[in-house]
Amino acid sequence: MRGRISHRQQRGRSPQHHRGRSRGGNYPSKSSEAPRAQQIAWSKQMTSQDATVNSVLSLFAAHGQRFEARNVATTAHRIAKIGRKQSHRLKQDNRVKALVTACLNSLNDFETQHLANVAWAYAT
Repeated sequence: MRGRISHRQQRGRSPQHHRGRSRGGNYPSKSSEAPRAQQIAWSKQMTSQDATVNSVLSLFAAHGQRFEARNVATTAHRIAKIGRKQSHRLKQDNRVKALVTACLNSLNDFETQHLANVAWAYAT
């Protein structure tokens, strides 16, 4: 059984592995997603100390269609965290409306932590 993985060995693996998705390397898991190195760069931009609501939403507007599920969730979380006092105005922003659509489209790709972050973001 060389090369095969037993049921016991699979127990500790992530859900992506079970679905046959590979997140490793520098290759996107979907053809529309940017390479992993670019995903990391965008994530760093969104989570930097200098990030503002506008900078995060502008990044999403420019590249969101190429974000992997993790960055879609990160965008929602950062907007909620940074923009708490602007929530009424943000509800009218078309970029936020596009983010809602992206979150809905990414539901099947979210890991547990992504779901928790998005749920928190929209509950805030």
